[in-house]
Amino acid sequence: MVKDEIQKIINKTAEETGYTVYESSIYLKGENSKITVKIDSLKPVSHGDCEQFSAHLSSNLDGSRILPNYFLEISSPGLDRKLRNIDELIRFVDSPVKIVYADGDINRVVQGRLVAVSETGIEVETEKKKVLIRHDDIIHANLDY
Repeated sequence: MVKDEIQKIINKTAEETGYTVYESSIYLKGENSKITVKIDSLKPVSHGDCEQFSAHLSSNLDGSRILPNYFLEISSPGLDRKLRNIDELIRFVDSPVKIVYADGDINRVVQGRLVAVSETGIEVETEKKKVLIRHDDIIHANLDY
């Protein structure tokens, strides 16, 4: 119940500040409660963006009086962020990626530039070749800066 209310405040803060919530976790343990939020934006998220979001979220949490004491950690998904869905893959076309995928019974790794995303799969260009990977075969996909 308290976690749901906190999550609503996190989402409201993201909407108010123009960010999206990439990921959040809420750990409630008295004075050692911890709220971790990774924020995202179409533009790169800076340290200043994290500070701004943190101040706004703190104000909203304090105003709600749901949680008297907490530790707040705000960050971005990072340069090696996980690409979790087709929308994120489309967003990062032309970016360097590292993909772990199933090729039959073997897991393979390809590193290169994400050059295309379709309804059925992705295309990654390495120094030597282009690799086509079906969405269903992707195990992990990350940016690789």
